[in-house]
Formats: sequence, C-alpha cells, structure tokens
Amino acid sequence: MIRRWLIIILLLSCATAQAVTKYTVSGHVVDGQSKETIIGVNVIVHDIYMGAATDGNGYFRITGLPAGTYVLDISHIAYEMKHVTIVIRDKGMVLEDIALQPKPVALNEIVVTGERSEVANQDVEPGLRQLSANAIRSIPASGKDVFRAVKYLPGIEGVDPISPLYSVRGSDPGENLILLDGVTIYNPYHFVTSSGIFNTYAMKNVEMLVGGYGAEYGGRNSSVMYITTREGNSEKLHGEIEPSLTYTNMVLDFPVGKDMTMMISSRVYYDLITRFLMYSPSYFYDTNIALNWKINRQNRLSVRYFYSRDLYDFQASNYFSYLGATFDTDIFDDYDFLIKNDWRNQAATAILKTVLTPNIYLKTQVSGSFFSSKNSLLLDFNYTDDASDDKAKLYYSTDIRNKIRDLSAKSTLNMTLNAANTLMIGAEAIDYDFSNDILINHLSEGKTSRRPHLLAGFAEDQLNFGWLTLRGGYRFSKFSFLNKWYREPRVNAVINLWNDVKLKAAWGNYYQYIMSINSQEYELSQFVEYYYPLRAQQPSASTHYIVGIERPVLGQSKLSVNFYYKNISRVYTYDYNISQLEAMQFSDKIKAGTGKSYGMELMWQGTWRTFSGWMSYGLSKSTRSYPHIMNGREFLFDYDRTHALKVMINHQILPTLSYSGTLRLMSGVPKTIETTTRSYFYYDPLTNEHAIYPVSYSKTKNNARLPYILELDFGLKKRLRKGFGAELAEFLGAKESYLNFSINNLLFFLHRNVWYYISIDEDKLYGLGTNYIPTISTGYTIKF
Repeated sequence: MIRRWLIIILLLSCATAQAVTKYTVSGHVVDGQSKETIIGVNVIVHDIYMGAATDGNGYFRITGLPAGTYVLDISHIAYEMKHVTIVIRDKGMVLEDIALQPKPVALNEIVVTGERSEVANQDVEPGLRQLSANAIRSIPASGKDVFRAVKYLPGIEGVDPISPLYSVRGSDPGENLILLDGVTIYNPYHFVTSSGIFNTYAMKNVEMLVGGYGAEYGGRNSSVMYITTREGNSEKLHGEIEPSLTYTNMVLDFPVGKDMTMMISSRVYYDLITRFLMYSPSYFYDTNIALNWKINRQNRLSVRYFYSRDLYDFQASNYFSYLGATFDTDIFDDYDFLIKNDWRNQAATAILKTVLTPNIYLKTQVSGSFFSSKNSLLLDFNYTDDASDDKAKLYYSTDIRNKIRDLSAKSTLNMTLNAANTLMIGAEAIDYDFSNDILINHLSEGKTSRRPHLLAGFAEDQLNFGWLTLRGGYRFSKFSFLNKWYREPRVNAVINLWNDVKLKAAWGNYYQYIMSINSQEYELSQFVEYYYPLRAQQPSASTHYIVGIERPVLGQSKLSVNFYYKNISRVYTYDYNISQLEAMQFSDKIKAGTGKSYGMELMWQGTWRTFSGWMSYGLSKSTRSYPHIMNGREFLFDYDRTHALKVMINHQILPTLSYSGTLRLMSGVPKTIETTTRSYFYYDPLTNEHAIYPVSYSKTKNNARLPYILELDFGLKKRLRKGFGAELAEFLGAKESYLNFSINNLLFFLHRNVWYYISIDEDKLYGLGTNYIPTISTGYTIKF
C-alpha cells in the first residue's frame, strides 16, 4: 500500500514538472525600521491570480512567470502596502530585500493569526497554532511565559498548577518536541517561578503543531513547539527593560557593521523575600544571544547561543529555627523538609540559509544542546510511638539526577518545480548522551549512561490542483540501539469547498526512541522530564488521524472544527514499585502498554473591530492500558479532561489603552485515591533509630476525578504620558513607557479549584487549591 502511494505521488510530480514553466522570482521581505525579516507577507502579481506568502525566514517564491514587466503588490496587516515593479528577461530573479514600513498600530497588541509559518505550511496543517510574543504578554495569567500561554489553546493542558509541563491531546509531556530556532531544548523550565526559560521579549513567533505534522520533524509522538527568536535591529540601538522587586527583564538589539545585527536578552530572578525571611538562596538567570549576518543577496548566516541556570534551595530546618527563636518554642525541632534543585541548560547553533537559484532554497544547521539537573527531596519527622514509647521517625527522600547531550546536523533543500509543485528533501544526524541516576530513600533504583545516535532522512512533495492541495511525506530513521530502519509515511490534504470553506485532513505514523520517566507520584511535583533511550525495546509508536473544516468569518478571523483520533499502539512507563530484587537492571522497570486519545476542538480566532483573540471548546478522552496495572484493564490517562472551554480576548479600547481577559472552565483530571497503605521500616545502627516509609496503594488507578476548574483573569496595558513611569523613561532617555497591571483569580469567592487531595484521617480527604485569594501584579515596561 505504501509503495503504491509513493508511485502515485511520483507520477503526479513528474506530470506537473512537465507543465510549461517559465521563470521564478524570489526574495526576502524585511521591516523597514529594524530590517528583520517578516513572516506572512502576501506578495501578489498585479492583475494576475498568482502569488505567494513569505515563510518563517521572510522568503517568498513566485514560479511560472513568462518574460515581461510585472508589478508586485506586497501587503501585511501590520505594514503599509508597497508596489514593486520588476522586469523578467531571460532568467529568474532574486530580488534585493523589500522593505515595508510599519503601520502605527496602537500598543502593537493585536493577536495576529494566519501568518506564514516557520515550522510548517499552514495551508495544509490542521493542527497549527500560532502565538506572537505580544499575544503571550497580553494573557493576564501567563506572566509573559510561553508555557503558561499555550495552555490557553485548545488541546493543550497543564499537568498541575505548579509544573510548567504540558500534555497535548492526551499524550505524555515527554512526547512534545520543543525547538528554539531549530535546536531541541530539553526541559526548558525554571523551577523557582514554574515558568519557561524563554524570554518573550526575545521571541519573534511561537508555533505549535498539535498533531498530524509533516515528515521533517520526528523523534516525538505528540507535538512540536517551534520558537523563533528576533534577529536584531540593523538601523539603531533598540531595547526594552522591565524592572521589578523580584526580577529584571532586558533585551537589546543593535547593528554590528553594515550587514550584521545582534540581539541580546537576559533575565535575572532574585527573590529577596525568601532569601532573607526563609534563608532560601533561590535564583535563576537566562541569556539569549543572536547574531545575524547578511553575507550577500543569496546567503544569510545566523548564530544563536542560549544559557540558563536555576538554583532552588529550601531547607525547612532553617525556617523552623527562625520561627522557634521568634516564638520561643522547640516544637519545630522534630521537623525537617528540604527541596534542592540545580539545573543548567545551554544550546548553540549556526544556520546557513542559501538561495541556490530563484526556485531552490537550502538550509543547513549544526547545533548542540546540553542539560543537567539534580533534584533532591527530603521529609524527616521525628516522633514517639504511642504504643511502645520508642522514638521513631517518618522518613522519605528522593535524589534524581539527569544529564543530556545532543549534537546534531541537519540540512533541508526546498525546490519549487513549478507553480503547482514544491519538493522538500532533507537529512539529519544526532549523537546523544543520556545519564540517569535515581535514588529513593538512598537506595538506587538504577544508574545508566547510554550514548546512542540517530540517522534520519525525509522528503515531502506538495501538489496544488486548485481545488485540491495534497502533501505526501515520508520519513525513515535508524536508532543505533535498534538494528532496523523505521518508516513513517504521512499525508496531508486540503479540499477547497464553497464560500472559502476548506476541508483539511491528516494521517501519519510517528515513532519515538526516547521515553520520559514519569516521577509524578514520587516527587512533590514533577518539573523535569527524565529522558531515557530505549535499548531492548521497540520505539513507542502512534498513528494520528485528523479531519477538520475551517472558513473565514467576521472579517479577519476564522472558525474551525477539528476531529482527531490518536492510536497509541506502544507506550512506556517506569515502574518505581519494582524492587531491586525483582529487577536486576534499570530497563527491567520499563513497562510497555497501549492507549488511545480522541476528541473534538471548536475554535474561533482572529480580530473583529477592536477585539482580538480566540475562543475554543474541547471534548476529549484519553486512556492507557498496562499489563502490570489492574491486570491490563483500561484506565483514564492522568491528564484526561472531558470538557475544556477557553477564552482569551483583547480589547483595544483607545490607541493608548488595551484590556485583556481570559476564562477557563475545564473538567478536573483523574486522580488515584489510595485505599491501602504499605509501610517499609528502616533501622539505622549508628543512631539506633528506626524509620517508617509509607507507600499508598489502590486496586484501581485514577478511580476519582477532581472537581472542575474555573479561572477568570483580567489585564491592562496603558501607555504613560505622565507620572512616575513617564518620568523614569524620560530620565533614562527612553521614548516610551507602559504600565502593566493584572489581577488573577477573580472568581475565588465563587469556586475553589482543587488540584490535590490529602488525607486527614482514615475516611476523610481534604482538597488543596491555588486560588484562595486573588493575586495582583503590576510593573513598568520601558522602551528605548
């Protein structure tokens, strides 16, 4: 069946390649002020139904023009229209950069949708979601963080209110591929603030592929997040700074010579309150550096470097000593609680983009990504046994360490064969190094160090027949631990119906050679995905089926509905409950299972008059089945949500004032309510003490569901003309200053969101939430 499908695609490609093709015109479109490339610019040949839109590199190609004189109409929602006259004689043309002048858009807070994509062709992708950096900053509860912001999109759910991890359409968080300018970033999170390590002031665009994506991307079974950073200003120094009591956020972009730009962004978090009142030296910082060089009209070189560091050190004994001295009591002497996390994340890449001919585009990239983490948890409670009057203690500790090295090279060649046919081929090679060490109560659960490598090739052919657009893709890869090439065919199709209605569909096979160790039931809150390469096991696998309909409504907006089914034919979990006596090696604790996920997503997105944003409703179900859990019976997945209503609206009420609001009404996630406790006892001969380590059990996994979640948040952004913020901007020589204000948990008096349960006696559970009181944040943003 696959061979027959490939033959059909090849014949169609050859047939269209024989069509009469004249010449190709290509080039880049840039911002007239900063000279950054612009995504999603429409380039149309005047009086001819022919054109193209710039891709994620700001590059466009128009193929099939005979010799002659033409006028190009160049337009974008945020820029003034421009007309460029070209003359084609006897060959194709690569134009000089076309500069567009920005429109005076108030506050630049419009949520732009329908832009061209860096990661995929939006015309054939039913699962593409896009967010601009301004859209992220306009979400009140996001805290200007991309991982909090994407959880307001349909199909994307958080694992708990503290962790920044997210689940996409019923998949495990470890099945999400996160790319920063094409570099795989492992665990891009800050523990201290439960947020991401990416500075939104350094971002150009954020794109999510939530399923059915093309053959270029592999290694993950669920989704792709692609973050593009800014390129820098080639005209003058430009920047923004955001000071506050807990952190400082800064970005600078400036020219370096005639054809080179640089962007530097940095954030520093310094929680003075916890440092001095709780003796907790916690901080983080991250830095992003981008250098872009326009070598000539055909070649552009980009160099990126990223580094972040997290240190969180909370030891309750210090805090309890402070309380004991303050209140003159020793009741805290028998308690100790410790959390210590030390994370480092860095990445570097060089990207060469070359226009070989007007219709052939080559992109070559080499990169390195490095991550290390040390996560320690300790609970120590000394008490006296009422029955025996002996001293005892309740003791529990975890120490989990993880190191990752990822060195990769990738090359992609895009060819426009004619106006109806584009072909993309590419290859990549990755060299890995994974180290894992897990200790629970000082007993090793397994220590491993593995260095596999991956080779992969991919190809996609897109055919446009007017009423039908068909993209066939094929990916093949080999993991060094598995002596076999795995094939992943993928197909996307779009049928143009009546009244601009489009029917979109996608199907594809996906393999993942690296699993994530789920420690959610053993750590206080899982922040890190502990990746582990499969060796003796087959890769986890899933098949995506997606069909959807979309059409424009209310001006610059669209309405879409998507139905999806995900057949998870093989998935893995790590079983901590197997003792060292039962498992002789680390891999013995890895258990295979199956699952499925299906649902419907209805979404409106775009702009209408002075309003912009989106509204969505999702209906879904996700299940898993493992032989060692409930004898293989199916159970609800940990992050399953039956219903999810999400609204994000921005209102530009005045040129200098905008309001924003978000609403989330969602079903609670499944939880296991334990009905049995098994206790392990330990004896320390040096101190003559014994400790108890209780483990809770239940015959049924996820036998309850938490109550529904209701959240309403409000935000405001105002350009300042007078007052302290305006005076501070004037003192610093800045041109603009803004007041940012947000208030979250507005409905705290109406509903309490329960995220956890704790047992207070044998037959009662107490729910813990996060919205007991509203939270208010405010600050200034200064631009210069």
